Amino acid sequence: MTSAPPDVSVTRLRAVTNETTVELPDRVVEILAAVGPDTNVFVSDVSARSFAAVIRRTYSKQEPNLVPFIDPLEALGDDLVLICQVEHGDELVTVVLRATDRTLVAATAIDRSVGIVHITVQELCARLRASDAPGAELALEVASQCPAEVRLRVFEQGALSTARTFLTKYTIAAENGFDVRGLDGFAGALVPLGDEQPGFCTVQADAAVAITAFTPGRTDVLAAMSVGGLLPQTGTTEENG
Repeated sequence: MTSAPPDVSVTRLRAVTNETTVELPDRVVEILAAVGPDTNVFVSDVSARSFAAVIRRTYSKQEPNLVPFIDPLEALGDDLVLICQVEHGDELVTVVLRATDRTLVAATAIDRSVGIVHITVQELCARLRASDAPGAELALEVASQCPAEVRLRVFEQGALSTARTFLTKYTIAAENGFDVRGLDGFAGALVPLGDEQPGFCTVQADAAVAITAFTPGRTDVLAAMSVGGLLPQTGTTEENG
């Protein structure tokens, strides 16, 4: 997660998706039109090939519609791209731009509410208090600031690919001034699980977000981490019961 470059904004993403000849899901344009122009755009830079590999390993079996999104990325090989993400309720828009000239490569929208399990803040805090997993106290510090009845979505994704992505994403975030805590312990707990898909949940309180990973089967806390220095907002992975 990094601050968006000055030339990457919702307004810019609207322009490139409206003007492109690349075939896009209609929902991409609809969401970008619906969000405010000052909505946060989370940006990271990575090689096209490596991002395509992460998407293919993690999501394509569950989201077959992502295959057309992956193909243009793989065609770029090791070229650097910008991964630009905008959240709107349960939905996440991902727009990929060439890093060199900011032209559109691909875009997609995912509804993250489909098939998602929930956990309340109260239950999450209870598990974190009882856990000696790496970073549990960091997540508890954030989660305990939220109302107990708030429900958090639990999503599953590949452990090893998540560890690699987070190490890249949040190392860059730390270099850009975000207060990243517990990253090494979090990634270190995920790596041995390989291709297993543990559950994850995030919760935001004021300017900090906590990310918790659960053991396969979601019975115990595996690890947690936190990121501070964000703009205060309602986390999109939370839902009032």
